[in-house]
Amino acid sequence: MDFKEACKVGMLTLILKIFILIRFCIDKLIDFVFGRYYKSLAHGVPKPTNLLVLQCATSLAKQIRKQKLSSEEVVRAFIERIEQVNPLINAVVDFRFEVAIEEAKRVDQRIKNQEFTREEFDAKPFLGVPFTTKESNACKGMKHSFGLVCRKQRRAIEDADAIQLIKRAGGILIGVTNVPILNMWQETSNLVYGRTNNPYNCSRTAGGSCGGEAAIIAACGVPFGIGNDWGGSIRIPAFACGIFGHKPTCDLIPTRGVVYRTGKEPTIMAVGVLTRTTRDIIPLLKVLVDGNMNKLQLDRDVQVYDLQIYYMLDCGDLRMNTLSSEMNAAILRIVAHFQVNSRSIPQKLMLSKLKYGYDLWDFWSRQETNANLARDLTDRKRAVNPLIEILKYLTFASEYNIGAMLSLINYMLPVKNCEWACNLTAALSDLLTETLGDNAVLLYPSAPWTARHHNTSIFRPYNVGYNSVWSALNFPVTQMPLGLDSEGLPLGIQVVAAPYQDHLSINVAKELEEIFGGYVPPFKF
Repeated sequence: MDFKEACKVGMLTLILKIFILIRFCIDKLIDFVFGRYYKSLAHGVPKPTNLLVLQCATSLAKQIRKQKLSSEEVVRAFIERIEQVNPLINAVVDFRFEVAIEEAKRVDQRIKNQEFTREEFDAKPFLGVPFTTKESNACKGMKHSFGLVCRKQRRAIEDADAIQLIKRAGGILIGVTNVPILNMWQETSNLVYGRTNNPYNCSRTAGGSCGGEAAIIAACGVPFGIGNDWGGSIRIPAFACGIFGHKPTCDLIPTRGVVYRTGKEPTIMAVGVLTRTTRDIIPLLKVLVDGNMNKLQLDRDVQVYDLQIYYMLDCGDLRMNTLSSEMNAAILRIVAHFQVNSRSIPQKLMLSKLKYGYDLWDFWSRQETNANLARDLTDRKRAVNPLIEILKYLTFASEYNIGAMLSLINYMLPVKNCEWACNLTAALSDLLTETLGDNAVLLYPSAPWTARHHNTSIFRPYNVGYNSVWSALNFPVTQMPLGLDSEGLPLGIQVVAAPYQDHLSINVAKELEEIFGGYVPPFKF
């Protein structure tokens, strides 16, 4: 390298360092100001009075089946817990408690009368176990507004396909949970139900769009929930609330009844699950994938330490914040574990084009059939005028919040070149599929830091790129918790596998849960 070239590189390096320093100072200021503003909310949820609610879904189902617990007892315990924590976190927004108790009583009576054959028991692995789902997933008779004021009185007339499958497997729905408007933001808040708080610290975000779902599961209000992931909607809240979330490979689980979807549209969105333990993930996926079981290998025995482990700490997108020291250390702690225990040495993956992940997601999200945010905001009755709507928002006359406004502004921006996006998506997908194959996973950051204060994401919108890239590429991802940071907030990591290799990411998460402890409750005993 000659002197001129060295000076150019040195100057660019200096500019980058100055940019990072300025952004670091701005981020510190944002956290300080919002921390002061939300100081009165800086508390978590209390411990439960009934420790039954700490148990996982598969354990509860087994005990109900053997009559060691009654379904009614279980359902009442979780209802009591919801009533205890919901005033603090505002996670569950519509309830069916009385109906759920009656359904539980019928389950108990049928078990007592020995009306279930072995085959019927096997077909109902979650018999008598309560669950919740997002309000944007249709549940017969329940609110189905998507957080839109114009739909606030709307109720679903039938269950979404995924909800039908869980009910058929014996699950008892006890409520639906809060979402951002149209599931379109990384924080959960709307003008119909208000804001959902993080159960570890109510001044912090619960993430979005499954923020209500993740918050109530983390607070032990239900053992599991059904969500969907279009760009991080399961993984962002699962990370923020310290639980497990699995975004499956797309096209496996029916999407009919999710917001406006009929189930016939091609989509990068995947229905998935949120749980407090990996023990529930595969049994739930077996129920949800239904006729597509042959596409996965969920029962395959995985020797985790025979797998090749790759990891990344940065994708190179300067719009996204770099990892905090604690997030960085959490990933390296996992890498160090595999360095000691694996047959092959973990390798740092260098993939510069992954820095375009957010742009690819933005492109593909706009290619969806009937994707028109301006019309969706009015329940598809007309198209809002973005400029007028922004003016209305600034004068406090809008029925949309800041998340919807920013999403609308984003949709006003030019879409990326189609040829470029298609070619790069194919190239990245092929390269990663070949790299990971059927015997490797990638450890990837969940976020640059643990859950931040409410509304700070409006200053850091591109951090969603840590999650959205895997939706754009249609790779399965298991989000897993890794203990708490110095502020008592959940750390975590994404475990990425190649398409249809869901069993690999789940089993790696399962092994790490056993080694590092997994879910840590947001309360002390």
